[in-house]
Amino acid sequence: MQISVHPKNKRLYSNVLYKASAKTFYTHYFDKLFARYKVSWKDKNNVYTLQSSLRFMDFEGFRPKLPSFKYIFSAISTYIESRKNFILRTPVPFIVFEAINKLNEILSPSDRVLEIGSGNSTLWFLKKQCKIVSIEHSKIWYDVLKNHIDTIKFDKKTINNISIHNSSNEDTWKLIGNMNNESFDLILIDGANEFNNRNECIARSLSKLKKGGWIVLDNSDHPNNWPGSIYLDSKYKRIRFTGFAPMGLYVTQTSFWQKTD
Repeated sequence: MQISVHPKNKRLYSNVLYKASAKTFYTHYFDKLFARYKVSWKDKNNVYTLQSSLRFMDFEGFRPKLPSFKYIFSAISTYIESRKNFILRTPVPFIVFEAINKLNEILSPSDRVLEIGSGNSTLWFLKKQCKIVSIEHSKIWYDVLKNHIDTIKFDKKTINNISIHNSSNEDTWKLIGNMNNESFDLILIDGANEFNNRNECIARSLSKLKKGGWIVLDNSDHPNNWPGSIYLDSKYKRIRFTGFAPMGLYVTQTSFWQKTD
C-alpha cells in the first residue's frame, strides 16, 4: 500500500527512518526547476511518500520569515561560486543563514567544536579560533580540505586547533566513543547519512557535549533526520531556523538544542 505522509505524523515513522532509508528524488524533469522533491521509504508492508516544494517551504511545511529573503542573493552567488571551487573565497557553513548568525552569537574563541561533515564550515570555525575535531566520510573531500589548509599560511596555534579524520560508520562510532564526555561546547551534525548516519551521530555524541553546550542538526526537516530531531525535542527546547543557505537554491532547515542536564 502507498501512503502519503504528513509531517505532523512524523513520530509514526521514526523507527523505520532511524537507519536513513528514505530516498529523495524528482518525479519529472520540470520538478527540478520548481524544487518539487519527493521523499520515499518503506517497511515490510507499505511505501511512504512525502511531497514538498522547497522553493517555498521546507520538508515539514515551515516557511522562511520575511527577513530571510535578504539572503537570496548570497545563496545564488555562493551557489555559482561553488560550481567552480569546492572552497569558497569566504568560507561559511552550509546551513541556514540565520543559523550562521546564531553560531556567531554562541561561539567564543577557544570553544571546542565537533563537526560531522567537513568543508567550508571547518575553515569558518578555524577563523573564529575554535578548537575543532572534524570527521569527514569522503576521502576526496577530506584531501581537498586538508590540502587547502596545508597551503594556507596559518600560524602554528591555528594549525594546532584542528584535527581532521577520514572515517565512516563503525570507524566513526569508535572515534566518537573514544572522545571524553562533556568535552565539546558545540556539535554540528551535517554529514552524509549513508556514511555517518545523523541519527546515530546524535545518539553517540550527545554525552560528549558539555552542559550548556549546543547541538546543531542541519536539514532537520528531512525525514531521514526526523528520529534525531524527535529524540532531541524530547529532551531540550528546539530553536528552528527555516530559510536559505549558502550554495543552495532552495529552502531548508537547521535546528539548535542547548543541553541543560
